[in-house]
Amino acid sequence: MELDSPRAYWIDVIGLGLASVLMFRFGLLRLLFLVPIQLVWIRRGEQAAISSSAVTLLGIAAASAASVMQVSAVAGGARALVVLDVVFVLAMLAGLFTMNSPRVRVQVGEGSRELTTAERAIATVLLGAALLGPVLLWISRGATADQLIAVQVELIRPLLEATGATTDEVWALTELVVGAILSGVLFGFLLLVAANWWVGMLVAFRTRLRLPAGNPVMERLSSYAPAQFVLPAWFVWALIVAWAGVLGSIVFDFQGLSYVFWNAGFVTLALYAMQGISILLHFAERRKLARGTRMMFAAGLVLGLLIPGLNIVIGLGLPGLGVSEMWVDFHRLKGSEET
Repeated sequence: MELDSPRAYWIDVIGLGLASVLMFRFGLLRLLFLVPIQLVWIRRGEQAAISSSAVTLLGIAAASAASVMQVSAVAGGARALVVLDVVFVLAMLAGLFTMNSPRVRVQVGEGSRELTTAERAIATVLLGAALLGPVLLWISRGATADQLIAVQVELIRPLLEATGATTDEVWALTELVVGAILSGVLFGFLLLVAANWWVGMLVAFRTRLRLPAGNPVMERLSSYAPAQFVLPAWFVWALIVAWAGVLGSIVFDFQGLSYVFWNAGFVTLALYAMQGISILLHFAERRKLARGTRMMFAAGLVLGLLIPGLNIVIGLGLPGLGVSEMWVDFHRLKGSEET
């Protein structure tokens, strides 16, 4: 089949969209459920990716609605679960749009330019906050939160019976988990969008997957250099304000506002950690380290995050390295980042 034929085009658009729906429904595959949509972005461009995103959104909405219909808990909680699923997927799809679309630009003088990758990441978080914030606020107020917890308890009731845990114990644990999720939802959102975006590029460019020519998204991403990821200088103030708010929420009772500061704090650390990783990649390239050595080092970082004590060192060390570029010139940027 010709790659440029209409049939091949719609197989990519619909087939990869449905593949995302299936991945969303199955275990750990859910973490990378938008990799097929990222492939559409790279293979077929913006219009095809928007169409495929619509297939994914409609499919997940239908599957989520069908799954909660079997729950006998409070109907309001079931509706909240469907809304949360749909809005989260919509936010993820909007995040991929922000990371990929040539139309995401900023005004410069009388003209405009595309955002850099770091600026796109910041814009993705802000867009995610705008989409997820109102829904999370709705869920956290009134009886909806209790109804949502009731649905979750009902869904895992067979597990409760197998472990011998009481409903009250699981209810208390679920409330604790919900609080933790609300404190780091944007952090998780950013990591998921970045992971799907990056893995999709690896699949597209480091396999034998055929790519049609003439796609501006593919052309831009094919030349992307992760060693030149750099945050704008003003972003350090976002880090300072966010963590000042976190400290204030520990001392004083900010109630719901504390979730805002915790989310902002984790997101700023994550973005500076990405800049820290970019600096390490620059050193690896400058010293011409073999690919195998780089992979072993990356695996060591991942394993280190699983070791108590060492995970704190890595979790603070990488953002610290990223922030240090405010004062230390690592000679990794030949000019302003264009990707």
